[in-house]
Amino acid sequence: MVVVSPFSNADVEAAYSIFKQERINPWSLETFEKSALNDISLVAKSNDAIVGYILLSSVLDETTIEDITVDSTQRRKGIARILIASSFDNARAAGQEHVFLEVRESNASAIHLYRSSGFELIGERKNYYEAELDRQHPELVSNKSSPRENALIMKKVLSPLSAN
Repeated sequence: MVVVSPFSNADVEAAYSIFKQERINPWSLETFEKSALNDISLVAKSNDAIVGYILLSSVLDETTIEDITVDSTQRRKGIARILIASSFDNARAAGQEHVFLEVRESNASAIHLYRSSGFELIGERKNYYEAELDRQHPELVSNKSSPRENALIMKKVLSPLSAN
């Protein structure tokens, strides 16, 4: 069973190790920690082990998914969907009306997940990301002539909490 909760200090390093596994040029631990410990970001645990997380930010009536990652050994189990649904519930409870995200144009599985979660494509940022070339040669990505990849901007309009 997967349990979702706000990040605690004790969760940061394990979640950061998942984050680093998936990035050629990861954020620093300090930057990750600031995003994780903001009272709205969430962590998913199974048997007390961190299996994924969602980093969120909020301004006015908008929530933004800054990052969502599930441990590579735990994918295709619905954990990302649970994290997204939990973030929607929390955003609604906080009076948020919209959730935004950016995703690599090449990340077909994430785009499918977001569309099936109610996100719609609203725009594109040209050449936003460094292209992830060969994970064995990250030095190729860091030079200025490395290829770039577009980001798709997606938005979910949250339905209001029903009055019970």
